[in-house]
Amino acid sequence: MTRFALSWFLLLLSSVSQAAWQQQWQLELDVGFASASNSPVFASEEQWFGDAALRWFPQYGNVQGQLVALSQAKQKQDNQHDLIVAELFWKTELAERDLLVGKQRIDLGVSYGFRPLDMFLPYRRNPVAIQVEEGVGVLSLSQFSGNGEYALFYTDSYLATESEGLQQRGLGLRWYQLNNDSEWQAVSYYDNKRALNLGGTWVTTFGDAWEVHAESRYQQHYQRSVSQLNSSNIGQVSPVIEQEFNHGFQALIGMTWANLNGDNLILEYWFDNRALNQTQWQQVADISYYLQQQSGDISNLRFSQGEVFNGQNLLQHNVMLHWHRDIEDWQPAFDLMLAPEDGGVIATARLDYEFSQGWTLGARLRYLGGASDAVYSLLPENKVGLIKLEGLF
Repeated sequence: MTRFALSWFLLLLSSVSQAAWQQQWQLELDVGFASASNSPVFASEEQWFGDAALRWFPQYGNVQGQLVALSQAKQKQDNQHDLIVAELFWKTELAERDLLVGKQRIDLGVSYGFRPLDMFLPYRRNPVAIQVEEGVGVLSLSQFSGNGEYALFYTDSYLATESEGLQQRGLGLRWYQLNNDSEWQAVSYYDNKRALNLGGTWVTTFGDAWEVHAESRYQQHYQRSVSQLNSSNIGQVSPVIEQEFNHGFQALIGMTWANLNGDNLILEYWFDNRALNQTQWQQVADISYYLQQQSGDISNLRFSQGEVFNGQNLLQHNVMLHWHRDIEDWQPAFDLMLAPEDGGVIATARLDYEFSQGWTLGARLRYLGGASDAVYSLLPENKVGLIKLEGLF
């Protein structure tokens, strides 16, 4: 993989020998504290953590990239250091069409809290700590019209270093159309893991204050971790297995309102049939609490249930309310994510202050929980707080 990346990089550089050189650097630092929950599923402890990321954005003619030096430190754990080629791609024109080759982050979604069209390599939406959004291998050919675009593309997520369990490669078509105050998008993609994927988006505006958006996706196959444990089969079956299911579907509808004072409100609802239903989550909770009361190795089996929490959405029904305000140098924001099925809540407050051009000091506070029997109360942390520094130079 390293040899391929180096060969590709040299090839791209050789094609732009007459081009101009540009670059930008971004520094991100954060330090925070995570408060442990009383979850029986995770052996979590209260801990301090810190992250540092130095991003380099070089551009040489038609070649662009993003290289990230990332360091992560957690109390009572070994420090982790990574050098990640997040993006490296070449764009040119071929027969009056746009050609793109390399590794690029593909973002086709139009929503805020969840993006069904993140089908190539999903990213955590609105994280509080530093996140590296790595691209996938891409070969695409696009043709633009006066108000639209057609694209044929091939992607390979095996090139992403952080994509374990999410790797696939496939071929797709994309259509985009803009008409007055509305825009549409349709994507058809076939890969070696999920077979057929079909997705689409729609966005329209009403006057100067209102916007409505929708996003959906169908996938022919999907995999999910499933718990097999109950009080009568302990030691007889594997605690958790990976199962394949057919016909996954995600759909989102949302609206945005803005005023002249800088206030912005987003309200979204989405459904994901790949997530566990309430009966399945109750079984996970029941067996975890039961195992917690046992002794020895049997008690430790409850930690195996943590694998069930690796889905893109934990719950099938989700509601998100987001507010932010632009006040010159100050940027306050608040997210409230609700789980109507069980009363779960994830609330996140953000405050950023630009103290110098390109330099921002920020704070984050996130609460996870809600009702005592909510799925979010089973997560390893119930509170996370941090301060961060971010700057461009």
